[in-house]
Amino acid sequence: MIRLFLTFLLVCAATAQAQAQPKSFRDCPDCPEMVTIPAGTFSMGSSAREQEREGAPAQERDATGPEHAVTIAKSFSLGKYEVTRGELKLFVAATGYKLPTSCWTYNAERKWTEILGRAWLKPGFEQTDRDPAVCITWNDATAYTAWLARTTGKAYRLPSEAEWEYAARAGTKSSRFWGDSRDGACLYGNFSDLTAASAFKTEPRHEVVFYCSDGVVYTAPVGQFLPNAFGLYDMLGNVWEWTADCVNWRYVLAPTDGSAWLSGDCKSHVLRGGSWNDDPWAARSAVRSNALALLGSANLGFRVARSD
Repeated sequence: MIRLFLTFLLVCAATAQAQAQPKSFRDCPDCPEMVTIPAGTFSMGSSAREQEREGAPAQERDATGPEHAVTIAKSFSLGKYEVTRGELKLFVAATGYKLPTSCWTYNAERKWTEILGRAWLKPGFEQTDRDPAVCITWNDATAYTAWLARTTGKAYRLPSEAEWEYAARAGTKSSRFWGDSRDGACLYGNFSDLTAASAFKTEPRHEVVFYCSDGVVYTAPVGQFLPNAFGLYDMLGNVWEWTADCVNWRYVLAPTDGSAWLSGDCKSHVLRGGSWNDDPWAARSAVRSNALALLGSANLGFRVARSD
C-alpha cells in the first residue's frame, strides 16, 4: 500500500511538471525540434558521497571530479529529443552521406560484438522512424550538424559536455533530474529494468536494473517518457549521446565557461546520459563515458545543439 501511494505521488508530481513545459521551435519543417536553454551557473560533477551511494565502480569514480562551478553566460538551444532515425534518413537522402556498415551490437550471449551488416537501419532489433538513430559515430553526428547548419544558416553543432550536464540537470543538484531516489525511474526514461532482465534472462538484482518495468527492451520512441524541467526528453537513458569534447579523465583544468574541452585525447569523445543497457549507477546527470570517434554502437546516438 505504501509503495502504491508513493507511485501515485510520483505520477501526480510528474504530470504537474509536464503541464508547464518551455516552448519549442524548428528552424525548418524537417529540422529537429529545439528548446532554448537559459544562461546560468551550476556545479558540474558529482560528490564522493553520491558515487558511494550509487555503487559506481571504483575505476569510474575519479571521472566526475573534482566538482566545479561552470557559468554558461549565454542561452543556447538543445534538441528536445535525441535525433531520430527518420531525421537521419532525410539527411542521407539529401546528401548521399555514407553511414557505416557495421555496428557494435548486444548479442544473444549478452556480449558486445562488432557485426558487419548491422547498421543504423538494421541494428539488430526493431525500430520506428521515431526511435533514436543508433550505430552513429561521432564523425557521422558532426556531419549531420554541419548539414543542418548549411541548410538553416544557424550555428548547429554537438553540445559541449558542460552544456549537456547543465541541460540534463535543469536546475537540480540531485543524482537525476527527478531526485536521488531510483524510484519512479520508469516514468522518466528507458533504462535497464525488469523488462530487460526478463528479455535477456538475467538475474534482476538492484545493482544492475531499476526495479520497475518501462515495457521496452532496446530503444524507445523519443518523447515516450516524462521530460525534465527544461522540457527535454530522454536526457537519461535510451541511448548514450555524443558531445563535442575530447576525452580528459578528470576535470582538472577543465573549461568553466561551458565551452567544449578541445584538448586531450581527441581521437575519442565524451558520451553522456546512459542507455537502455546500462546499470542504474550510470543513469545519472554527472556520469561520463567515452568512445573512439569512429565507433558506432546500438546504444549510442546523439542530440543537436545550436548557438543562439
